[in-house]
Amino acid sequence: MIGPMHAKLAFGNVRKSLRDFGVYFITILLGVAVFYAFNSITDQEAIEFLGTANKMMELLGIVINGVSVFIIVILAFLVIYADRFLIRRRKKEFGMYLCLGMRQSDVIRITALETLIVGAVSLAGGLLLGILFSQALLYLTAALFATEVPGFTFGFSTGAAIKTVAVFAAIFLVAALANSRTIMKSKLIDLMHADSKNEVMKLRSLPLSLVLFIVSCIIIGISYMLLVDNGLLEPSPEFAAATVLVCVGTVLFFYSLSGFLLRLVQLARPLYLRGLNMFTLRQLNSKINTAFLSMSVVCITLFLAITSVCGGIGICNTLMAGIEKTTGYDASVRTVFGNYNAETGYVPADLGEFGAFAASKDYDMAQGLRESAATLGGKPYDELVSESVQLDFMVDTAGNLTMGDLDEALGKTIKDYAGGVVSENYGIYPVYLLSLSQVNDALQLAGKDPISLDDKTCAVIADSDMLADYYRDLVEKRPSLTIGGESLVLTQFSDQCLETTSAPMNTGALVIPDEAMPETVERMYSLLDVRCASVDAEQQFGDLCGAIENTTEPDTWPITVSLTRTMVLEQSVGLSTIIAYLAVYIGFVLVMACAAILAIQQLSEASDNARRYSLLRKLGTPEPMISRALFAQIAIYFAFPLVLAIAHSVCALIVVTDVVAVFGHLDIGQMAIVCAASFLVVYGAYFLLTYLSAKQLARSA
Repeated sequence: MIGPMHAKLAFGNVRKSLRDFGVYFITILLGVAVFYAFNSITDQEAIEFLGTANKMMELLGIVINGVSVFIIVILAFLVIYADRFLIRRRKKEFGMYLCLGMRQSDVIRITALETLIVGAVSLAGGLLLGILFSQALLYLTAALFATEVPGFTFGFSTGAAIKTVAVFAAIFLVAALANSRTIMKSKLIDLMHADSKNEVMKLRSLPLSLVLFIVSCIIIGISYMLLVDNGLLEPSPEFAAATVLVCVGTVLFFYSLSGFLLRLVQLARPLYLRGLNMFTLRQLNSKINTAFLSMSVVCITLFLAITSVCGGIGICNTLMAGIEKTTGYDASVRTVFGNYNAETGYVPADLGEFGAFAASKDYDMAQGLRESAATLGGKPYDELVSESVQLDFMVDTAGNLTMGDLDEALGKTIKDYAGGVVSENYGIYPVYLLSLSQVNDALQLAGKDPISLDDKTCAVIADSDMLADYYRDLVEKRPSLTIGGESLVLTQFSDQCLETTSAPMNTGALVIPDEAMPETVERMYSLLDVRCASVDAEQQFGDLCGAIENTTEPDTWPITVSLTRTMVLEQSVGLSTIIAYLAVYIGFVLVMACAAILAIQQLSEASDNARRYSLLRKLGTPEPMISRALFAQIAIYFAFPLVLAIAHSVCALIVVTDVVAVFGHLDIGQMAIVCAASFLVVYGAYFLLTYLSAKQLARSA
């Protein structure tokens, strides 16, 4: 039973902890606010004004619900870890309670009530702050979808609020049970002498610690090499090995660093004896066995945060930057007529009666769609489409000019440019052939300049930024390529996109004169680019293509995929929004958790060592010198995990850049600067708050 005495002590302890460990309460407050805001954005009636974009928001809600499970684990770890530190710091206080006649059950009641108070205040304040955050997200979402919020819209998600309260109530309950278990297992003598115990440094040999440090650097280097060489395009044993090695190398790095850092500085006697460096270094090593593990975890978590934010925002920018390039037509329709297999070569697609219908129309897509619309009773094709151009991507199965032949002509391989993104046996695949007249008609329809070819020459066209440099270098070589028994010199490269698509799809096709097209070619796929009569006609054309694609009526055109400009814009904006929200959501929570863990560690250390700082003052140490020593200690704790995490992230983002190149060019330098600034704001704010709080604790003795 909780009595007035328990309540009075609990409220007093919370007020004291709030003053000394405000960073912990701020973190919990922000955690509640961010959790509610991101879980509420797709659960508000206010987003109904988004119209068709609601489908993407529904997908965002599903993804955020899944990611929130991971976030819950992170926040639960943070709360339990922080409570563990605070309980350890107060063990002597609990010992005093027991010495004064309290029972163990009374102490447990006090800590449980403290947890209840902290939880209630954090939930109330966090939900209020979260409502403000969710309002900001509401208007941000409208801006991303190029939509205006109709008037003032206030959104409150009952479902998200209940979910937030339930999740954090469960977290605080687990934390209270863990605290009770810690108190029940503690002996009175251990409680009374808890603040005088330091961790024992087990690694005393300087040569051994130096060897382990070098080994850790080698292991991390090997993990970098495996990751860069094999890429992220598909899971592989090398990727798994790189993941394990970077984790092992990081733990070993901090273990060995903590072991020889003190002794390494001791060798530089002037530096070691300068100011309070001796005191600072011994403070850093006083609880070393706990520090190296937590710093390793913080480093890996920061690495994940930096990579997710930089990579996620980079992908968003790439998708949006390339949207103009890939939406040159009101709509594009694609039909695949064949595939190329490494073992059997060209294999016609099994289109059945639909393929027979296409053949009967001499593979004229416009005519096929015109008759399909009439068959299905839809709006006439000619009322929807004002202009159209067909592109036939062919391969010469007899001459069989391959990508490997282009590599040989250049003297380099595509892998040298695109890395692990390219499949191993790409070299045996044939090069697509396009007729010059079709390409120029398509470029003219998109308002682009046509390609002009001299006699006995050809051009290459590819919209993938991943291979742009490869083809530019190939054109500079001016190789002579044999096509249908005729030699054509490659003299031009164009990076124009020949269809409306969500992402660049054309990895390279040769544009040759119409008369040079071999008779032995086979049709791989055809594109129909259209200009619609109006905006409404564009939507109706998209609906017509969808009906034709899904029908079982045999006398209709076989559509593999069709996209309108509006569909691509909505998909790109929606996907960018999902990725951006997830990147910010995950990144912010991870950085906040890491900074909070380091802050709580250092504040606990400052509280435990307050008497030592008091002794320094009694010995005549100036206050600025003590402040500088405390600043250096906290800076080292915050800097070491961040520096190594940045090194890990640089390697990972190199690989991410190769993957993103499939969708377009990623300016990783610009993204690194933006993300670094964002991280420094959050991380630096926690560092500054920790330093100021620790300085206050050091002066309190």
